[in-house]
Amino acid sequence: MHFYCQLNYEHIPYPSPTSPNGNLANNGCGVCCASMVVEYLTGDAFPPEESAVLAKSCGAREGFGTDMRIFTPAFSKEKGLCWESTMDPERVLEFLQSGQGVVIGNTSGDREGWIGVFSNSRHYIVLVSAEGNTVRVWDPLLAPGRYDTPGRAGKVRVEGFDAYADFSVILGDCGLRPFYLFWKA
Repeated sequence: MHFYCQLNYEHIPYPSPTSPNGNLANNGCGVCCASMVVEYLTGDAFPPEESAVLAKSCGAREGFGTDMRIFTPAFSKEKGLCWESTMDPERVLEFLQSGQGVVIGNTSGDREGWIGVFSNSRHYIVLVSAEGNTVRVWDPLLAPGRYDTPGRAGKVRVEGFDAYADFSVILGDCGLRPFYLFWKA
């Protein structure tokens, strides 16, 4: 398994019509998450550089970031994964608690009444597992001090590449957007 921090990939171009100077450092959370999901579930190499090429070729990189509604079916089919999309938080938590697979969540960021914990704008994260209501997260923007700012402080515990947060924090960040569940066939 590889953890991928998108900040390490500024040298990889990831342009789109709305972001002609885009690169993986500033627009690559989706492809880094897809790489982590594939490598975790299959054991096969799928580095962000390859993930980005596939995202571009399937049309998932035509606006800002990566459109998971387009990219999920493409990388899942190519890498032999099963998937589903859901807005049901109970389904997500039970799926993670059972160890069936992993989930990509899409944060909404800051909005009235909520300070984004994993990002102040839209951002993809991988939900790896859950013990009770504590969720293990791989955040492709993980960097020292990331969760120490006002509104984030005390909501996330970091151990190495793993960030841990209560599921209520995840829902606060992602609950308005679909979750993508992945498992090995």
